Amino acid sequence: MPVRPVVNNTCAPSHKIAKFLNIKLKNMEILPNTYNIKNSLEIAQEITQLHTNKCMKLITLDIKDLYTNPPNTGIIKATKFWLHNTPLNIDENKQIITILKTIIEQNYFQYNDNFYKPHKAVAVGSPLSGTLAELYLLRIQK
Repeated sequence: MPVRPVVNNTCAPSHKIAKFLNIKLKNMEILPNTYNIKNSLEIAQEITQLHTNKCMKLITLDIKDLYTNPPNTGIIKATKFWLHNTPLNIDENKQIITILKTIIEQNYFQYNDNFYKPHKAVAVGSPLSGTLAELYLLRIQK
């Protein structure tokens, strides 16, 4: 059964570098943040600023496949595409891709004494998961 695990990887070896890379990618302003938010406070503020009338209702939905599962190769290709459009030099781009590949290689988890290594996406608990999903989604839309 296909799943996308939610993993608390704050103790994982790749967590700090994933956090660093996520900040670096977000600071490049290559993403419009169309599909993600910074935190729950941001969504709460957006909801309170909605202008509604008596005929409108606010509902929530349980969405199947809420989190995208882009293939690892797709993540790398999309990141390369977006990095190509930045002022970074070729060496910096290569370093970012190398770091990203390392983080993806470290994407494993344990459940019931078994280890699993997904071939798609980065675990939801990774600092990079939202950013990489958006990089991928925006790339396939172009």
